[in-house]
Amino acid sequence: MPALDERRDLTIESVAYRGRGIARLDGWACFVDGVAPGELVRVRVEKLHRNFVEARLLDVLQPSADRIAPCCRLPDGTRVPGCVYDHLAYAAELAVKQRQLDDFLRRLPGAAQVTMAPPCPSPLDRHYRNKLVLHAQRQAREPQPRLGYYGDDNRTVIDIPACPLARAEINTALAAFRQSVEFRRLRQAESVTFRWTATDGVVVWRDDHAPTRRHLTELAPCGAMAVPVDGFYQVNPEVAAALMRQVMAWYAGDASGAAPDAPRPPSASAPNLLDLYCGVGVFALACGKMGAPQVAGIEAHPAALAAAQANAVSQAVAATFHCQAMSAAAQQRFGGLDLTETTVIVDPPRQGLEPVVAQALAAAQPPRIFYISCDPATLTRDLKILLPAGYAIRQARLFDMFPRTAHFETAVWLERGRDRC
Repeated sequence: MPALDERRDLTIESVAYRGRGIARLDGWACFVDGVAPGELVRVRVEKLHRNFVEARLLDVLQPSADRIAPCCRLPDGTRVPGCVYDHLAYAAELAVKQRQLDDFLRRLPGAAQVTMAPPCPSPLDRHYRNKLVLHAQRQAREPQPRLGYYGDDNRTVIDIPACPLARAEINTALAAFRQSVEFRRLRQAESVTFRWTATDGVVVWRDDHAPTRRHLTELAPCGAMAVPVDGFYQVNPEVAAALMRQVMAWYAGDASGAAPDAPRPPSASAPNLLDLYCGVGVFALACGKMGAPQVAGIEAHPAALAAAQANAVSQAVAATFHCQAMSAAAQQRFGGLDLTETTVIVDPPRQGLEPVVAQALAAAQPPRIFYISCDPATLTRDLKILLPAGYAIRQARLFDMFPRTAHFETAVWLERGRDRC
């Protein structure tokens, strides 16, 4: 067994989900941050576990051709928390994430030959975020509060004068806020939110005291969308638009693998649509404009649901939205809807589908399910319930919603009665 503080030279075999390199150390899996596949590195063993070892990178002896100068660092060289791929060329980061998704999906029963569409890159690998939530911390002997992200210990705030992932407009507003009296009066553990849209500019608020204005406007492929000022919308608008166009293409039956540049025209043979975790109605209304004869959505948050209803009116889509916890909706068989002629879209939070929801969908047997996921681990957990119920993956695609971080979005087209891939 390796010894603590032992120094060794290792070759990085791959990079695991969440960004840690994997090497072999005397037969043990060894995890190392800040590396690239194929690199020869020198490490120091820091932690011993029952089945693996953690080590700290000391030196890169033979760097990868994909290694770049770190692009998400503070003036003192500290890496911005969460930016695990800031040392890789963006194309290499995208390739690493695609391999991770392949590994998740191809291990599923019957999915060894699943069709993977080319990954959708972000047009911006930095300065793409439309929202930041920063945290205040008071430290002894520091005259001003820190305002930034929590570090690896989840306790210490790393002061962030500007975030390399944030829109330029947000960084300008952040710089102005840090010069204000309001900044100097921040309390321990208080949060500050910066939210930007192309229509409204930057809105700033402290803690959960959202401004009196109720909605912001996001520009989506299906039209302008009202979003509660403190509500959910994807943080990367350009990739969010590509994801929406992909779902619209799949709804129209197009499995070419590319997200179209414009919405598909309405189809006379379009199926009914049920949008679960529908939020402000993005997918429901996008597909409703393509001729869905009946459109329904279910969402647990009242403000988001009210926005969905308003968006349906403004976009002239006949849609019915229900405010209900998803587990309760599943127990009630989604209002008694006959899903055998309905396409279902699910876009759950990072925790994935509640077990009762996955089981209810499997029992309801909709012919198609489009699953939008921000965590491949919970996605594959839920697919282990859906695939044995007669579904196969017709197509899957990675959308890099969160460049430089460990995360990405995945869209999966499940089809019932189709031969396994």
